Amino acid sequence: MDDVYRVSRTAVFLLLVLVVSVLGCLEVTAATAQPMPEPARLLGLGSAINEGGASLADEGVHPFLAYYGVFLSNPVGGRTQSAAYSHEIIFGVNFDLDKLANIPGASFTISGVDAVGTNLSDSIGNLFYVSESYVTPTIFFYQLYWKQDLFDKSLELYAGRMTAADLFASLPAFGWQVSGGINGNPTSIFLNAPFTSSPDATWAAALKYRPGKDFYLATGIYQATQRLGDAAYHGVDFSIRPGDGVLLMAQAGWEPTFFGAAESPMRDQDGKRSSADDDFGLPGTYVVGGYYSNFSFSELNGPGVQHNAYGLYAMAQQMVWRSSHDPDLNFSVWGGATYSPQQAIAQMPFMGFAGTIWQGAIPGRGLDQLLFTYLVGTLSHDYAESVVRSGGERPTAEHVLELSYAIYLTPNYTIQPDIQYVIRPGGSGDINNALVIGLQFVANF
Repeated sequence: MDDVYRVSRTAVFLLLVLVVSVLGCLEVTAATAQPMPEPARLLGLGSAINEGGASLADEGVHPFLAYYGVFLSNPVGGRTQSAAYSHEIIFGVNFDLDKLANIPGASFTISGVDAVGTNLSDSIGNLFYVSESYVTPTIFFYQLYWKQDLFDKSLELYAGRMTAADLFASLPAFGWQVSGGINGNPTSIFLNAPFTSSPDATWAAALKYRPGKDFYLATGIYQATQRLGDAAYHGVDFSIRPGDGVLLMAQAGWEPTFFGAAESPMRDQDGKRSSADDDFGLPGTYVVGGYYSNFSFSELNGPGVQHNAYGLYAMAQQMVWRSSHDPDLNFSVWGGATYSPQQAIAQMPFMGFAGTIWQGAIPGRGLDQLLFTYLVGTLSHDYAESVVRSGGERPTAEHVLELSYAIYLTPNYTIQPDIQYVIRPGGSGDINNALVIGLQFVANF
């Protein structure tokens, strides 16, 4: 029965790809193919990918579908040598309520997630999952939220079923890795707090305010629940119960463009920068933020329960070189860290990360990206004591090196060869370092 179920889900996916492909073809103008935007992070917000014109988009209906398929193997190292495939499909519709219902600045998004596969990290024994596409293998109802833009889009309000990953603790660079250690958001925040990403959405409300053209402030409140990610509910348990808590998020961001044209044609009369204005300089993203949760957290080395978890994060991405002849040829660096000081309940109190993005590294391949990523996560004293009490070696830190190359096949398809090297899987050193090789395929409509 399981095999039949998987086959039927695959058939449904292929049908969805066909339908959305046809809709996408209807919407894209025939004049010139637009460069594909970067593969959407697993946030469920990549709604209006085809904006070229025609039918559905003109009416304010934007269907979207993103497929992330990953095949990986560890020919060397880990607990055992194995191979694994997993995929995650995010699908849904964004409704422009300004066009559909004459409500200025309003939109409504509804989406779902289908995931299948196995986790190669179970064979390796590491903490940073080697596949970004491995999530709870089932079908989930995902997001159901209203977005309202006010004051010429300087204020954005969100309410409904959402994830904290939609607005917080992320960089543009985090959408590229095959490794799940940093893809979308740092793993440490998920380990230390009731932070949410696909396929898990909870009741939430958030706002994002831009007092100036390059600066913003964001805050949000999210439901924290023990039922999060429970496959038995498939994302349709909308209840709020007495044992639930909250997760509070706050973040400040600065998005400058250095050496850009002060009065380029890509700026409006108020001087606000459009995304296309990045072609005139070196764009950057700088983020600081933190979280607090009153949720109940089990102690890592004992039977006790603690509340009031908190943590901080800082991260930045900066383009440091861009060709004056072709803006698509550029080089960027990024990095950051998270910190959660509560050793009794924070499994990974510190996580550091850094990387580079070289777009156009191979002549004639201006949209391809060569990516290098480094991750390190240190384990808490209490977690280490619990491992020793169970008869294991004391864990200290796990490291991951990743090298991959994202190849644009068409405006909607990307294939990405990937190599990862996991150092001290699980952090203790009693598992051999693992070499992971594989391939990721992304289809985005």
